[in-house]
Amino acid sequence: MNRRASLGLSVESRSRYTCAGLFLPASNGSALDTYALGCFWKRWRTALLVLLLVAPGPAVAQVIEPSPDPYRFIEWTGGDAKDLGRKVLSTHSLYAAAGMGGVLVLLSAQDPELTKGAVDLAQGTDAWVLRTLNEVGNVRAVRPMALLLFLGSLTSRSRRFQDAAFTSLEAILFSNLITDALKSLTGRARPFQEQGPTRFRPLSGNTSFPSGHATTVFAFTTPWLLYYGNVPTTLLFILGGGTAFTRMADNFHWFTDVLVGSAVGFTTGYWLTRRHQRESPRIMATPVVGAGQVGFSMRVTW
Repeated sequence: MNRRASLGLSVESRSRYTCAGLFLPASNGSALDTYALGCFWKRWRTALLVLLLVAPGPAVAQVIEPSPDPYRFIEWTGGDAKDLGRKVLSTHSLYAAAGMGGVLVLLSAQDPELTKGAVDLAQGTDAWVLRTLNEVGNVRAVRPMALLLFLGSLTSRSRRFQDAAFTSLEAILFSNLITDALKSLTGRARPFQEQGPTRFRPLSGNTSFPSGHATTVFAFTTPWLLYYGNVPTTLLFILGGGTAFTRMADNFHWFTDVLVGSAVGFTTGYWLTRRHQRESPRIMATPVVGAGQVGFSMRVTW
């Protein structure tokens, strides 16, 4: 049984659910052009929704900050890469990975039941909701979107906006490297391949463990939640759970796949955010000018 049959979906309905890439393929004058346009719009529709959630809204009074030094991002990248490598290869991390592996072996016994439950629950869920949740974690859409956010932030004077955008982008790149390495090393078969949750063949080309979508969405949203912590960023973070559910409902991942993927994305985003916040100025006083308002704004970081 193939994955379409296992979900009870036709080829046509499946085509409406997923898209192959972010950008349009070359036109060949066939019906593929219409499908490609639909995919293009679905990807960027989701991207625009996320941009509206994370972009800072207009303020009543304008905070005039000195232009932050963008060269700090070059220093952060080098230092973050070195420290991440040391932490991943440390004895503490290896012990933690061994312990997590034992827990995952026990949890994997529940994978078939939990994944089937997600598939059954998705049958009554609107297809547009599933598509949107799936695209929120799609790396082909999220990476360009995070890059555009960071480049756009450089035109602002908000250090917090710049730091959040950069940290989010960096968290995506770093966590994706970790996830891709784990995918190759474990070689776990996906649910639709019907080989069971215990089928691991390193370097076989199977890429179920861990979930890249879950990794990406939590790596992207965690820094925004920690830097801003407002309603839009909290809602965006919660959407990550919906993305993880969708990957199980689509029969592409086991429960333990999305659990570990979410943990990798969240941990990477959390670690980078706290690291960058420690390197930012502890106390910053800036003038505030607005309609009938003149004063100072003070921000304290600890």
